[in-house]
Amino acid sequence: MRRFKIWLILLSVGLIAIDKFSPISRIRDSIAVFLEKNTSLLLYRIQSYPQLVVLKVQQQQALASQNVQLKKQVEEYSLLLKQSRNQVKDVKLLNDLSQKGIYEDFSPVIAKAVLDVNFFVNNQLLIDQGENKNIQIGYAVVNKDGVIGQVSTVNPNSSQISLITNPEYKIYVEHSVSKSKMLAQGAGNNTIIVKYIDKNDKIKVGDILETTGLDDVYPAQIPVARVVRVFYENNGFNSAVCVPVVDFRQLQYVSVLKSDS
Repeated sequence: MRRFKIWLILLSVGLIAIDKFSPISRIRDSIAVFLEKNTSLLLYRIQSYPQLVVLKVQQQQALASQNVQLKKQVEEYSLLLKQSRNQVKDVKLLNDLSQKGIYEDFSPVIAKAVLDVNFFVNNQLLIDQGENKNIQIGYAVVNKDGVIGQVSTVNPNSSQISLITNPEYKIYVEHSVSKSKMLAQGAGNNTIIVKYIDKNDKIKVGDILETTGLDDVYPAQIPVARVVRVFYENNGFNSAVCVPVVDFRQLQYVSVLKSDS
């Protein structure tokens, strides 16, 4: 019995020594540390994954929103730059025309054009000058290219212009070459109609019709419309379909002509 106890003691001491000094202990500890480290990392990733996904989605949405805003700003700056260049160009040309005496007996008032719902629906144009500049109903409105229309409504700081394409608008015009006089009327849809043209008048597609200067509303020889179609009516006269020489959609500044007479 005594010898058995001694053997047990020796076996225990040996196992302790082996456990302490054997490489198995170090391997076991390394494996335990490795497993604990990776298990903790795996648990952290599992627990954090939903938050990471939400954060990534939010970041992507934020970047997409920023890209949209930046693109919109670039487009706005580009439009403002284009408008600014057109405005400077139009004002310079209008001033040059005025200085050259083309608007003799008329005093021009420069106004900014505003394309609102009436432009697309009622063939009318809004400008940012009115009674504050002594503008009155009936005044002619032009720009560097030609005739735009006449003032139809005046407010304290704005005015409404009836475009030459308005079905209620009429204007006396003449052929730029033959000087034949005729009456033009708005027909909507960016068109103007001229009726009762004598068959002997040599009018053809591409010809320009301009103001006569006889109505005390417009100076003479300002372009009004370009002929796009000529056809025969059963009443013995020709008719012509025309389009304005002014591109209304590109308007920036216009000139309201106040008669000095």
